[in-house]
Amino acid sequence: MKTAKHGIKTRLGARLRRTLSLLLAGMCLMTAVSAMPRAFSATSMSDLQKKLEQIQSSMQQHKQELADAKKRESAAAALEEELREQVSVIQSQIAVLKGEIASVQNAIGQKEQQITAKEAEIDQKELDIENQWADFKTFMGAMQELREGGSVAMLSAVTDLYQLLTFNEMMQDISVKETDMLDALEAAKEDLENDQKQLESEKASLETQKASLDAKNYQMQSKQSELNSSIAQAQLTQDEAAAAQKEAQEAIESDEMDYEAVQQQIQAIIAAAAAQQQQLSFTGFICPLKSYSRISSEYGYRTNPVTGVYKLHGGIDFAAPAGRPIYAAAGGYVSVAGWSTGGYGNYVVIYHGTMNDGKAYSTLYGHMSRIAAKQGTYVKQGDIIGYVGSTGNSTGNHLHLEVWQGKSNAGRVNPRSYIPI
Repeated sequence: MKTAKHGIKTRLGARLRRTLSLLLAGMCLMTAVSAMPRAFSATSMSDLQKKLEQIQSSMQQHKQELADAKKRESAAAALEEELREQVSVIQSQIAVLKGEIASVQNAIGQKEQQITAKEAEIDQKELDIENQWADFKTFMGAMQELREGGSVAMLSAVTDLYQLLTFNEMMQDISVKETDMLDALEAAKEDLENDQKQLESEKASLETQKASLDAKNYQMQSKQSELNSSIAQAQLTQDEAAAAQKEAQEAIESDEMDYEAVQQQIQAIIAAAAAQQQQLSFTGFICPLKSYSRISSEYGYRTNPVTGVYKLHGGIDFAAPAGRPIYAAAGGYVSVAGWSTGGYGNYVVIYHGTMNDGKAYSTLYGHMSRIAAKQGTYVKQGDIIGYVGSTGNSTGNHLHLEVWQGKSNAGRVNPRSYIPI
């Protein structure tokens, strides 16, 4: 709902600015046609100046909003890319963890099988011990019977000392063998139980390892979910920044729409000046700056660095420090000295009259930080008419210079053909 209301306010603001620009254009045109700039009262000039300042402030705000929106969108896109890279790494880590978990789970399964086999062996050994113990008890019962009478009969049957000793050794061997057999069975059972304990310990260790891997996997899954949420938020931020950028772009383009109207206004102003200043003539131009850093943009079609609109750049841009004096390229009549709603910011238009080629010329100086020339006055070639700035639709301090050729239907031409650069 807030976005819709903001969009409505933006459209209303754009309409208001267009209406105001047309009003100001009409006032400028009336001024040029009458060639009497002093006809305005002090009060109307003060009101006009306030309105111009409001428009300038609005344009600067839109430019800043556009720049901020572009930064937010760029930052959100970079964040999304970084988050996606992190997700990719985490997904690779999760895949490795799943492989390790599967390996440990398989090892646990093998240990469980080994434990089951050992338990079966232990059960068998216990059964063997029980059977052996039963046999031993039977034997001991028989021996007891021998001791109680049977042994006397056996001794009575002995005929010599050798048989007696042999009988005694036999009885001892039977007792020792039975004891050894029981000890062996008990030792085997103990070994199996130790093996079982070892297997169960290894299984417990594997289960601990698996639990640790499961915990890491859960953390990775949680981190991935968190990153996916962050990616969604970054995408939302991009969408919001793109929407803000679009709104700011539309606001700037609403000012840019006035640009075409300004071109027609300038044509009308030049035509009016030419009709009233028919006696004006000159021999040639000088460079309006005594020094500058570079030519930052040539005459010709380009994408506007502020609005992104592809159209004719009708002049040449001289990059120079703010506040550097701008000089009249030739003597003439100051047709306009004020603020442009079409993107020029503070600008001056001078009608120079007819040159020795028989054609009439005017020059336009845009984006001034401050205007020195007065509308409706005459300037000589080399007079200071203003100072370099970055007002209007501008990305940095520079002088935008245009050369207009013609009277009633003037058009822009390449300044390089006329201005010594």
